Amino acid sequence: MRKFVISDERGVIFAEHVCLNPPQAGAGQSAQEVPLDFDAAAHWFDGTEFHARHPLTLTVSAAQITADGIDECLISGIPEGTTVIWPDGQSDAVTDGEVRFSVDLPGTYTLAFEAVPYLTQEVTVEAIPAT
Repeated sequence: MRKFVISDERGVIFAEHVCLNPPQAGAGQSAQEVPLDFDAAAHWFDGTEFHARHPLTLTVSAAQITADGIDECLISGIPEGTTVIWPDGQSDAVTDGEVRFSVDLPGTYTLAFEAVPYLTQEVTVEAIPAT
């Protein structure tokens, strides 16, 4: 058996296949053979070779906020073009290096940040009831 990964034109590896023959890659995609123990989540592909992904260096103002729709968590140090995936599944491109998060319902919320050449990073914010 052989292992292949498929990446898009940004270098994001989005699929892994263990099979005998190379899988078909779509338009703007590339299929590359890798060792069986290759960690696709920890690498990106520049069109020629694989590189290790590095951690994002995010600054989080508060891991706990009041669930009043006013108190907020400011997450900064985000590289331009990073995709933020909000707790409801919506995604947006970050253009100014920061995002602000506030809610009016208590709970634990996770935001994910994805960007090549960085590792995906999650930030968890706990929203506590207003007193």
